Amino acid sequence: MENAHKDQVVIVTGGAGGIGSRIAKTFAAQGARVIIASRDADKLNHVAAEINNQGLACSAKACDVTDPDQVEKLMADTEEEFGRIDVMVNNAGGAMFVKPPEKLRPEQWRAAIDLNLNSVFYCSAAAGQRMIQQGGGRILNISSVAGVKNSPAFVHYGAAKAGVINLTKSMAVCWGPHNINVNCIAPGLTATEGVAQWLPPKTREDGSPVPPLEYPPDPQNVADLALFLAAPGSARISGEIFPIRALNEIV
Repeated sequence: MENAHKDQVVIVTGGAGGIGSRIAKTFAAQGARVIIASRDADKLNHVAAEINNQGLACSAKACDVTDPDQVEKLMADTEEEFGRIDVMVNNAGGAMFVKPPEKLRPEQWRAAIDLNLNSVFYCSAAAGQRMIQQGGGRILNISSVAGVKNSPAFVHYGAAKAGVINLTKSMAVCWGPHNINVNCIAPGLTATEGVAQWLPPKTREDGSPVPPLEYPPDPQNVADLALFLAAPGSARISGEIFPIRALNEIV
C-alpha cells in the first residue's frame, strides 16, 4: 500500500475529537490532503495546526453536520478547492443523554438521532453524489458496537448507530455499480485521552502485563483500519461492518 493515499482528498467529520483527529493525522501522514470538520472551531484549528506544523496537509472547516445546508457547503467548498472527494469519513457522533428510555425527552431523542444518524446520511448523500460523477470513492462510517447489542442506558444512541449500520449496507448496494465502497467501523469502548484517564492500568496487581485483547483498543486501531478500507487492497470489500473492541464487553 506504499503511497496508496498520496494526494487522496479525505474529509473527516468530528475531526477535532479523539478518534477523528487520529484518523485525520494518520491519513495526513500517508500524504493525503485532509479536511477536518467540526462544530468546535477552536479544537479543530488546533488539530489542523498540529498536522500542518509537521509539513503535512490539513484544512479545518467549521461545520454543523446536523445541518444539511452546512454539509452541502462543506462538500462544495472541498470540491472547489481540491477538485474531488476521494474518502468521506463520517465520524461525528456521541453518546449524549445517558439515561433510561422512560426519562428521555423527545428533544433529546431527536438531538441524538440528528448527530449520530442524520449527519451520516447528509454527508454520505452529498459526498456520494460527487463520487458518482467522478467515477468512484470510499465512504467510511464510524458506528458503534452499541448498534449491534442492547444499550439500555442509551437506547437513542444504540438505535442511531444501528441505523448507521443499515445505512452502510444499503448504500453499499446502491452505489456499488458506481465504484463506491461503503463500509462501517464499529468501535466499542475506546481508550481516547478522556477515557484512558479512568481505565485501569495495563498491568495486574503482581506487575504482569494485561494481554492486549483484554484492554480496550485505542484511536490508532480505528485509524489503521480506516486507512486500509480507503486503500486499493480493500477494493472488493463493501457493505461490511468491522467491530473493534478487543475482548472488552463494555460499549
